[in-house]
Amino acid sequence: MAVLCVPHRSEASASPLAMIRTTVERSMTILTDPAYQGKDNFHQRITKLEQILLPQIDSWEFGRRCLGVHWQQLTDDQRRQFIDLFKDLIEKSYGGMLDRYTTGVRFSYDGERIDGDFAEVDTRVFTPAREQPFTLSYRLHQKDGQWLIYDVVAENVSMVRNYRTQFDHILSKSSFAELAQTLERKIKQLETAPTL
Repeated sequence: MAVLCVPHRSEASASPLAMIRTTVERSMTILTDPAYQGKDNFHQRITKLEQILLPQIDSWEFGRRCLGVHWQQLTDDQRRQFIDLFKDLIEKSYGGMLDRYTTGVRFSYDGERIDGDFAEVDTRVFTPAREQPFTLSYRLHQKDGQWLIYDVVAENVSMVRNYRTQFDHILSKSSFAELAQTLERKIKQLETAPTL
């Protein structure tokens, strides 16, 4: 699944592709460091990765796009609650999956497209477990002079579109409170099985 590899703050002036490349390398250093290997070090490893990745994701834009038309119907407090839950869900969902990106994994940086304040960086990921590489594209926009990710597309499947479909299904039949409870339940499930 998607590896959320994003730029470090000090690289704000670099191109989107250069920032993605640098942060992939920084993330791989953590993932392959013997000091962070093994089940006992899982949470420490994920915390280190979050320090690299999370500050550069525009979680508000990510969340807004995932909710689509429903975003406008929420109060400011509901939006904050949703963003907090959404960030927690992403961390718990993809933390364990990042463990797959260790020995023998290679990345190919296929290019970037910049259109004003928006950019897309295309990569391919080669893993020993797969005969063919899989594609991973990062969608970014500029905010306060810094490139931030607002979507990741793995094998032509957009995370934003995927979550929007799931959230719309709930919100079209029920309330925001039900969506929040659903997210809380899912997060608790993931916490009890962090290496899924």
